[in-house]
Order: sequence, then structure tokens, then C-alpha cells
Amino acid sequence: MSAVPSPADPSAPASVEVVVLGPAYCDLLFAGLEAIPAPGTERFASGFVTTAGGSAITAVALRRLGRAVALVADVGDDPYGRVIQRVLEREGVDLRWLRIRDDAPTPVSAVLSTETDRAFVTHLPAPGEPPDLDAVLAASGARHLHVGGFPAALDLPDLVATAHRRSVTVSFDPGWDERALRDRRVLGLASACDLLMPSRSEAARLAGADELAAEAALSRLAALRPHGTTVVKDGPRGAVATDPHGTARVASPRVVAVDPTGAGDVFDAGFLDAWLGGAPLDACLLSGAICGARAVTAHGGASAAPTRSEIDRLLAEASEHAATREPT
Repeated sequence: MSAVPSPADPSAPASVEVVVLGPAYCDLLFAGLEAIPAPGTERFASGFVTTAGGSAITAVALRRLGRAVALVADVGDDPYGRVIQRVLEREGVDLRWLRIRDDAPTPVSAVLSTETDRAFVTHLPAPGEPPDLDAVLAASGARHLHVGGFPAALDLPDLVATAHRRSVTVSFDPGWDERALRDRRVLGLASACDLLMPSRSEAARLAGADELAAEAALSRLAALRPHGTTVVKDGPRGAVATDPHGTARVASPRVVAVDPTGAGDVFDAGFLDAWLGGAPLDACLLSGAICGARAVTAHGGASAAPTRSEIDRLLAEASEHAATREPT
């Protein structure tokens, strides 16, 4: 197993502000489907895209917003891994902790995408040796760790304590897995992190239910973790959140949807960018909602994620979508 050296681009950041930890997938995206095919049937996609998915989406989206970002993930020594490397290098993500495995292939997701929904078939190889997170955080100098996906909770159950010992805050987007969302290690990370950002369906499972409205899921999760900030993303219906100062809601901006793949991961980047800048909860929600909405306007995870100048302009134009806040 080897690590990829940092990009040689002189514009690449000299230090890291955010470390993103979690599986990076090579997404094989079948775009423009009229519907997800039923078993035993076939549909033809109008487009096909191969790009970086999973935690790489949030890393790229944060980098576009001007944050210095490193990705901690494993890829295989294969064509799919090289796709991910090319995307990350082009975007200027720090690759010092992207490990190349010669004993396992790159994680791959086949994504079947309509304008409003998507389905995944994913191959996630057996995990290799967990990264030395304390060493990564020490060497990077990061002030925040974003955990994308449940596997890190299974491999590194003490990661929040490790980060907090170095005064590094932690955010967690668990992603979808029916069994993992009920695993005590995933629930432990969801409870201990500083910022929790599941989708509505993921939040319901974390709260012990099959389905809940976003507000009900938020209420249950907030009761389980009375500290920090909790966000529940609800797709085109927007998002709700709570922190020690109150509760906020935001509607999703209206856009022409092409592909919803990765919208939640790009939302995470927009919310985190504002949160790391010390913005209030409603402003963080608005930034996340705008970034997530932009993501659905093009095929592939972070392909439409906004730049710093674009998000500043969109925020200035977004007064009609402003989040509403209720005091505690």
C-alpha cells in the first residue's frame, strides 16, 4: 500500500484546514433515466459519466469554496482509482493520505439516476489497515474532521476522542446502510460528534424508527445528543437544524433538476463552510441548501458544486429563500 504525493500545483494549499475521512467511490453514473428499471427489465440511459463519488464529493466541494482540504481514503491500483485521483488532483485536494492498495480494488458504485431520485449498487472492498488518525491530524494541522459515511465509525470507534484531544471538531454524515445505522458504534459517533448531518431517512433509522418527518427525526436526535448541532436534510423540501441557540428551517431553492447524486454531500460542504466561518445556524442552512440545490443541476456528484465567488453571489441573491429561526 502506498500514498499519493500532494499535487505539485503551486496554487495548492500549503496547510490543511479540513480533513475528510471516508470511502471514495468511482461513480459509474447512468444518467437521464425515465425511471429506475424493475427487476427483469432494461432501460437505456441518455448519458453516462464516470467520476469521483462518496467522500471525494464533499472534499471537492469544500475545496471549490476555498477551504484547504485533505482526503483520507483508500483506492485500488486500477483504472477506477486513477479516475478518482485525476478528479482530486484537478481540484487541488491534498492527497498525502490517499492510499493506493495493491491488495484490493477501488470502491465502485453504479448509479441509476432519474431527475428526482437515484439508486445505487456498490462494491465496497473489505477494509485495509485503519489510518493512524492521530498522526494525520497532527501532520495536517487541521481544525476540523468531516467523516463521510459509516465505515469510519466501524473502523475507528474512538475517532471523536482522538480528534477532540487535538482540539479538532468533528462532523458526521453517516450515509445509507440499513444495518450500520442501527450499529452501536455508528450511533456512538452520531451522539459524540459536534455536527451531525444525516438525511431524513438516515435520521429516522438513527432515532430507531423506519420513517419520520424531518422535524420529528430532528427532535428525536436532538434529545439523544443535547450538545452541538444537528441537521436533517430533506431533499427538495429543504432542511431543518438545531443547536444550543435554537432551531432553523430552510426551503430548497428552485432549480432545474438533472441528477440528485451527491446533493447531500455538497450540502455538507456548503453548511460546513459557513459553520467553520462562525455563521449562525440559519446562514449555515442557507449555504448548505444553495450548494445542495446547485449539485442537482448537472450529472455527477460535485460537478456543479459552486466556487467561492459563485456561493457569495448566490447567497446575496437568496433573500427569498432565507432560513427561518426559532429561539430555544
